[in-house]
Amino acid sequence: MVLTLVFGVALLIAVLLSGLAARTVLSTSFLFLVGGALVSDGFLGLIHITPDSGIVAVTADLALFAVLFTDGMHVSFPALRRAWRNPARALGLGMPLAFVFMALITHYLVGLDWITSFLVGAVLAPTDPVFASAIVGRKEVPARLRQLLNVESGINDGLALPVVLLLIAAAGPAAGHAQASASAIGLELAMGLAFGILLPLFVNGLVRFRLLGAEPKLQPLLPLATGVILYALCHLTHANPYLAAFSAGAVLASVSPESKHAFDHRVLHRGAQQHGRTGGPYVPRQ
Repeated sequence: MVLTLVFGVALLIAVLLSGLAARTVLSTSFLFLVGGALVSDGFLGLIHITPDSGIVAVTADLALFAVLFTDGMHVSFPALRRAWRNPARALGLGMPLAFVFMALITHYLVGLDWITSFLVGAVLAPTDPVFASAIVGRKEVPARLRQLLNVESGINDGLALPVVLLLIAAAGPAAGHAQASASAIGLELAMGLAFGILLPLFVNGLVRFRLLGAEPKLQPLLPLATGVILYALCHLTHANPYLAAFSAGAVLASVSPESKHAFDHRVLHRGAQQHGRTGGPYVPRQ
């Protein structure tokens, strides 16, 4: 109950300070980070959670799945077709260069082996979501730059994820079986991508079936139900849930824009308003 109380108080404080955060480069995510540091063992000692606690793994897993799912829903294929050059340069040239540059720095300055160095580079190369959201929401930043950051930060996680997983397998205890690990990860990624594409198409087909259909006020629950089913399906079959989440969000937003708009209006758009953001063809990531 102490953990529940601390979470409730932190949530209340974050909401009360969200207006102040919207006028600065801060964000509610940063407020939660500071709050967690204050109530942990390092300061007040109100909660005691170790890195190997079960709640840490479950919470991180759910949080990453939710972030990637909503990131996928922010990918607008028509918008990408209209303005693909700058995001393509950022993703195809900028991110790989940052990946290699960070790996070189990590290897020569920190002294880590090459596999671990490239793993650090793959983790750090994608644009940080908190940084991107702080920039995208500011009107004084040129619209072209805000558009570029929004698209790049919404897609880079899905592109970097397979590389990160393969490097983790190569650097882990089973590094001697790297080929087998790579094959297993490849199968998990392929299954995740397949589930992420097929499940939203199946749900969209059910919604458009003549004898079925969702009531407008309940349409925001369609993405939620799809995400819950997908999360459980991936864990039951050992498919990669993160690639599945990103691809499912993108496919669902493409084939069922009405569900995306309803979900954005009820959940995401409210969060964007708290950060002083505006809507449009490019919806900033949370």
